[in-house]
Amino acid sequence: MPKRTSALARAGTVSLARALSKLGYCSRKEAARLVVAGRVCVHGARECSPQRRVSLATEHISVDGVRVREPQRRVVVALHKPTGYVTSRTDPAGRPTVYALLADLGQWVFPVGRLDRDSSGLLILTDDHRLGHSLTDPDHHVPKTYHVRVSGIVANESLLALREGISLPDGAVTRPARVELFGTNRDGTSWIEITISEGRNRQVRRMCAAAGHDVVQLVRVRIAGLDLGDLPSGAWRRLQPDEVARLAGGRPRSPASSGCRRIRLG
Repeated sequence: MPKRTSALARAGTVSLARALSKLGYCSRKEAARLVVAGRVCVHGARECSPQRRVSLATEHISVDGVRVREPQRRVVVALHKPTGYVTSRTDPAGRPTVYALLADLGQWVFPVGRLDRDSSGLLILTDDHRLGHSLTDPDHHVPKTYHVRVSGIVANESLLALREGISLPDGAVTRPARVELFGTNRDGTSWIEITISEGRNRQVRRMCAAAGHDVVQLVRVRIAGLDLGDLPSGAWRRLQPDEVARLAGGRPRSPASSGCRRIRLG
C-alpha cells in the first residue's frame, strides 16, 4: 500500500518563514527572525532569506540542527478570554495579551479570528493553519454566536433590521443574522443573542450601533458546534478530537443539545 502523504506535503512551495509557521514551529514573524539570524537550514545549508521558496514535500528544514516535522497531532485550545486582553502576541502599548493566560501551554499557537479588548468569551487558538482557514474563510459561513448587552430597549424594527442584514457606515451590508431578544434590564439595557456567519472587523458592535443601540457588553459563547460552556474566565482547555471535528465541519449543535448558557439578566 502506498505511503500516505500529508496535506502539507501535497501543498506547493511557500516562503521559508511561512513553512516554519505551517509546520507549527513558531509564528511567521518569529520564523523570519530565526532565518535572518542564521539558525535555519534547508537540506543542511544555512539559509538567510525568509522569502526563499521551499517545498514542504521534498525539502528538509531544520532549526539549530534539529529537523522540523509536521506534528502528528495538532493542538487546538479553547480559551475563555476576559475583557482587557488583546489577541496579538505582543502589544506596543503594553496591554496584556491572551498569551499571558497560555504561559503553561508550552506550545506555539495562533488565534483563530479576533476578539477585541473590550469583548470576552470563546477564543480558539491552534497550530493548525488548515483549521484556522476553514473557520475564518468567509466562503465557509461558519456561525458564531454572541450574547450582547446593548443600550436602550430593542424594538421589533431593530431586530428585523439585524435579521435581514443591515447597512454599515462604510456602505457594506451584512448577511442575514439570527437574532433573539432575551429581555430588558432594570438599568434600561437589553440582552440579545446574535449569530453571524461572517467576520467583519468589530461586526457585532457596528451592527448594533447601526440599529441604534451601542454595545455595553459582548460575550462570544459559541463557534460552529463548540460552546463556551462552564469554562471559567481566563481559563483554557485542549479540545478533544470530536470537538475539533465539530469545529472543522462548522456544524452548530441543535438548541436542545447546546451547552451554551444564557447570561443572567439584570
